[in-house]
Amino acid sequence: MVNCINQLKNIEFFSHLDEQELKKYEKHLFHRTYQKKQILFTEGDPRERIYFLISGYVKLEKNNVDMTAQYIDYVRPNDLFPYGGMFFDDFYHYSAYALTDILVYYIPTKFFESTVSADKKQLFIIIKRLSSILEHHENRLKIINSNYVKDRVILSVAYLIKTYGVKADHGIMIDVPMTLTEIARLAGTSRVSVSHIFKDLKKENLLSDQSNHIVVHNPDYFLQKL
Repeated sequence: MVNCINQLKNIEFFSHLDEQELKKYEKHLFHRTYQKKQILFTEGDPRERIYFLISGYVKLEKNNVDMTAQYIDYVRPNDLFPYGGMFFDDFYHYSAYALTDILVYYIPTKFFESTVSADKKQLFIIIKRLSSILEHHENRLKIINSNYVKDRVILSVAYLIKTYGVKADHGIMIDVPMTLTEIARLAGTSRVSVSHIFKDLKKENLLSDQSNHIVVHNPDYFLQKL
């Protein structure tokens, strides 16, 4: 499984391991593809697997009793998930489904956590990633606390820039497929409201859509709101 080893090397968690150490994990890895909208696990399921996303995008979501989203996050290629509950909890905190067609490897949670516990470098990578996730959620709180719909939409774009932004020819591209509905859920408003606000932002050449990805032409306009 040479291809498996090469794919794992692209994931930060495995980047410092040599081939012999990677093979230790390889024996316990399982390969699977999911189609868009397929569920990987649901909130409350036994936390039996840790996933490594090779291609595509995954959405993590937790809903309340009214089925409105309390928690939303996205996983990009070359990351592992879920971090929530790692080392402690028996059940998943939230649900995960394929935002696009995806390719993943997964590994039994017990093997993963017992192996990682004995490796300080890997523990440090997990702590570093958890710190980054905490910072992202602190930025998300600013969105929720705003009383004005336009501000919440602008803050949502700023959050996406900081969390998923990559350099593009004409600005910063949000490296996660984003629909108006997704933005509306992040901003806690309606799709119609987001549509009107985005129309104005496009007129001012502040952002545009390219193949279901948002390209931000003036990132500072949004980031200064954070």
